[in-house]
Amino acid sequence: MSNAIQYLRDNKEKLTLVGYFALILALAWPMSGMFADAWQATLTGRGIPNAIIRFLRFAVFGPVLSSSHQTVTAAGLGLFLGLLVLMTIDPKKRWQAALLWIGTVIALVGLQSFGLLLPQLNVAEQGPALVGGVVVGFLFGGGRQVIDLFEGETVEFRRASRALFFVMAGLVVVCFVEVHLQYPGIYIDADTPFQPQIVNNGFGINTADLPLHLGASVVFIATAKRFVEYDADREFFILGPRASGKSLFLIGAYLEALERVRSSDKNIPLEPSQDLMSILEALDRKETDWIVEATPPGQVNELSFQYVHGSVFPKNIRLSALDYAGEYLSRLPDALTGAKEWEELDNTERRLVEGIEDSDTLVLTIDMSRYARDEPLDISEYFSILQAVDGKDILLVATKADVLLDEFESERGLEAHLDYEEFTEFVNRRLRQNENIEALVAETNQDIHPVYYQTKVDDDGNRVPMRDDTGTVMTVGFDELLDKLGRL
Repeated sequence: MSNAIQYLRDNKEKLTLVGYFALILALAWPMSGMFADAWQATLTGRGIPNAIIRFLRFAVFGPVLSSSHQTVTAAGLGLFLGLLVLMTIDPKKRWQAALLWIGTVIALVGLQSFGLLLPQLNVAEQGPALVGGVVVGFLFGGGRQVIDLFEGETVEFRRASRALFFVMAGLVVVCFVEVHLQYPGIYIDADTPFQPQIVNNGFGINTADLPLHLGASVVFIATAKRFVEYDADREFFILGPRASGKSLFLIGAYLEALERVRSSDKNIPLEPSQDLMSILEALDRKETDWIVEATPPGQVNELSFQYVHGSVFPKNIRLSALDYAGEYLSRLPDALTGAKEWEELDNTERRLVEGIEDSDTLVLTIDMSRYARDEPLDISEYFSILQAVDGKDILLVATKADVLLDEFESERGLEAHLDYEEFTEFVNRRLRQNENIEALVAETNQDIHPVYYQTKVDDDGNRVPMRDDTGTVMTVGFDELLDKLGRL
């Protein structure tokens, strides 16, 4: 059962993509039939689609060039295709665009089977209008930004995606109303395009295939909205007691994200903060110590970066923490609940409160080195903080988990970096022997995620980072962490 759940988690994006593909195939026939019924109205000179086309023909195209019904249709199709081309170029939307291309081809073939749209267009006559529509859609959607792609920049065509959704949703709504609502006829004369005429009266409802078309239309619009929308950034804010490894934890996550970018063909900026890069620069020296010095009193360092999780349905993830001198956890509950006035808070307290309130998920750290030395964990304040931020997602992370490596290898005969899932289960079982940690796990309903740097003990008995042949520190658990953050 657990293997099946893990498989679903690991392949969530691919399974979702397959589900959407199946949905497009299922919607193809009812949507094509509804479009065909609505399009028939344009051929008889009546209906909302015909009124819209005539309005565009006389009020928009008329002042520029002479046009026909087919010219406006070709230009509209070109506009749609131009926007879809941009969505295809967008690295975050290319899979969704691929599905929309499939849906578009199916819809065009479906209409052609009814003898509509493509059979009515003359390539020689309407070709320029089609190409012109593509150009207008391309430029309107932000096509000028394409040049930035050749310079290695990451580009998002959000305007194109939004415009594409409004075009698709508008088309579906208009066709649905045209097929199922009987209404007074609308006629637009070439000489008075801004004065539509009502040619007959009376309202009614056509109930033929109404449930099928209504259901298909709602599902189509909901799916299209999901395709074109950009996932909102997920904000993660790290909290922990003094010297609990918050800075090194965030650095380890950044190094893993950086490695992912280097091994990928996508140039996605991580946007690390200046304070994070300053600490990383020191850690990157080929020396044997951690090189992470204590923060001077009164100084607050902002450590943050972002990365993109997923390739089919990418999500922006931002991870941040504040590096400061002193202990502030005990002050946060009053600051968060308003028991302490905003004017009474110092700069560090204010920035901590803002970071917590702006985040979607709080990452609470547990210092494993304190646990191993049987020292106070200083996590009792977590419970008051959880009450103050009721409803916010929580993630528990055990930092400096390398202190349990020897015990794990001795008891299980396994290596933690090769058998990480076994190590995670071992750490959770071991830590939950502590009553405070057991209560925290029960309160948050979350397992503990262990992370660590591979370390060795120096001549003075201190743990210092091991480095590979390039002098880079080696981390464990951060790859799994980035995936876990992306799934939340």
